[in-house]
Amino acid sequence: MVYNETLKFKIFYFVRFFGDAFFYPFMSIYFISKGMSDSNLGIILAITPITTVFVNPLWNYLVKDSKISRYVLQVMTLIEGILIIFITRVTGFELIALLTGLIAFFCSPYVSIQDGFTATYCNKNKIEYSSIRIYASIAYVLATLIAGYLGSLVGYDLLFLFAGIFFGITALITVWIKPIDLKNDRVEITKKRDLKSLLKNVNFYKYLFFYVLVIGSVRIGDSFFGVYITRDLGLTSIGYGWVYSAFVLVEVIVLRYMSIKGNTFSEKNLMIIASLSFIVRFIIYFLPVPLEIIIISTMLRGLGWGIVLFVHIKYIINIVKVENVTTAILIVTLLFSIFTGVGNWITGLFVKENGYPLLYLILAGLITLGFTSFLIFTPKIRSTEIN
Repeated sequence: MVYNETLKFKIFYFVRFFGDAFFYPFMSIYFISKGMSDSNLGIILAITPITTVFVNPLWNYLVKDSKISRYVLQVMTLIEGILIIFITRVTGFELIALLTGLIAFFCSPYVSIQDGFTATYCNKNKIEYSSIRIYASIAYVLATLIAGYLGSLVGYDLLFLFAGIFFGITALITVWIKPIDLKNDRVEITKKRDLKSLLKNVNFYKYLFFYVLVIGSVRIGDSFFGVYITRDLGLTSIGYGWVYSAFVLVEVIVLRYMSIKGNTFSEKNLMIIASLSFIVRFIIYFLPVPLEIIIISTMLRGLGWGIVLFVHIKYIINIVKVENVTTAILIVTLLFSIFTGVGNWITGLFVKENGYPLLYLILAGLITLGFTSFLIFTPKIRSTEIN
């Protein structure tokens, strides 16, 4: 019985992220192909993280239990699919910005709610969460490869239509999944959130600075990478699909390895490896090297991101008290969203005059700054006696 329900969750992640991979990795390329300027693209890419800052607390307040989460997930993904189809039917920067804002408002918390819903199921049934989450990455490997060909052969309008259909199917799968019954679970008395303790936790601030600066800079660079490698470096849509598929495959392999051997490494050493991979990658993007070198270096994204997916939440849990974990994650997410939103907007203006290579050198510098702060002011793992 549990096996059948777990299979539903795996299908749930696979189909959802299959549709996701048909739209989000190709969104920037699509807008540029329609004549959008780099500065306007920066604004579009800033809308989602900035909107997330305001709507995530609202959705976190509304989604109080797994029953509500299940209903919200059904509605959210259906709305997202419809809006993605509509975005290919409108012209003009203002309408595209409006639809992007609506997608952000109604759907930006989707993955967080999906992960929370799934984690509740996994916790109840003693199932390893990563054994389900990995199917999202596998879907990305396959879908980005297919999407690259479809985008080139039939155009992005049809590609995004398929994305909308997959989101609709995801809504049906969420209906298929049974509600999580927690009635028979042993109720434990949990400690209340200790916000004062969290705000006095110096190690949390150290990690917050590191994560926002390093991972935020990586996210900004990734947001514009598709435009850089296709428009400026001349890679085809099919080639971009292959590259995206390849580095996500590396991510899958690393995440799988981490799920088996990751606990034998310290969180600090894992973050060092991830940070160095990000720095080297962006420095190579700055250098006047052949396209083949750019493509090979992009595989470092899969290495670094696979490690971060494994260690990020684990690091926070080891820094703050257990009752403060959710609040700590919310604070990190909010500041990360502000940083990436403002960064995407500034980047759109910057690359118009200065180009992408200089952008990636600056981002490599920001990552190095965050990495250096991490080495000098390493967030210490808490003991049972301290925060």
